[in-house]
Amino acid sequence: MTIYIICPFHRVTGGVELAHQLCYAINTLTDVKAFMWYINIDNCTQETIIVDHEPPVEYVMYQTECAKSFQEIDREENVVVVPESMTVFMKLIDHAKMALWWMSVDNFLDSVGKESYDFIAQNVSMNLYQSYYSMDFVNKNIPGAKGMFLSDYINQQHGQFIYPPELRKNYAIYNPSKGFAEIEPLIKKTNWIEWIALKGMDREKMILVMQMSKIYVDFGHHPGKDRIPREAAANGCCVITNRKGAAGFHEDVPIPEKYKFENTADSLDEIEALMHEICDDFAPHQAEFASYREMIKGEKGKFDSDVCKFVDEMRKV
Repeated sequence: MTIYIICPFHRVTGGVELAHQLCYAINTLTDVKAFMWYINIDNCTQETIIVDHEPPVEYVMYQTECAKSFQEIDREENVVVVPESMTVFMKLIDHAKMALWWMSVDNFLDSVGKESYDFIAQNVSMNLYQSYYSMDFVNKNIPGAKGMFLSDYINQQHGQFIYPPELRKNYAIYNPSKGFAEIEPLIKKTNWIEWIALKGMDREKMILVMQMSKIYVDFGHHPGKDRIPREAAANGCCVITNRKGAAGFHEDVPIPEKYKFENTADSLDEIEALMHEICDDFAPHQAEFASYREMIKGEKGKFDSDVCKFVDEMRKV
């Protein structure tokens, strides 16, 4: 058995890094060989279904190799892992077994849609759940689907050291590419705090900004168990979210309920009051995220264990 993991060949995103992390884990923790299957999704033709390419420089650390031909992939003894947003490529596969990795429910609905439910039920040997949100979605929409949990972990540079409360500034950080329309009214309302957009930063600068800040706010859709809220928490920030998507599941975002808001547009006064409390007396609020930080710290070990379980399960299929 050989495992191939479908991935856009030139992108640098959380999902792409996770695909490389899986490949690395399979190769280092099991006796099964894994390869990346790079595809040029921006210009998808017969010639670009297989792209022989080095991994992005950001992921060279995972020591992955890529598939060279489709013929080596599509064999009965092999397994292809497909991200939920790239299910269109499953129809190329006639012989290999398929595992569908649900990293993002929303990306699936945007790019694929409900018409593929029957195809998934009939052709996918294993559904892999990155979040409880995705597990709930599959159980409700594809009854009888076989699945198991295979989540992820954030880069281990996050949380290696946490600046003490007294060194932090009254900074609130946010991801401008996610839920900006929802957070903009809060930014305009709270001009007493300095807002910093997490944009155009390398990992080292983002860690430094998170270490200096007190609050991370995320009013986006939370299509899976998102990385940036965990990165911010690991670096000592208090996290404020809505209840959309995975944020509505305590198992995915296990923060105290007072830091989650059902309707952010109608709760701006309440959110601002909470932000004042955090900034004025940061240490006790930061302490309320200790269990969340411990969960985040343990995700690498859980991921490694689940990878081994996944390989064992696919041997039985």
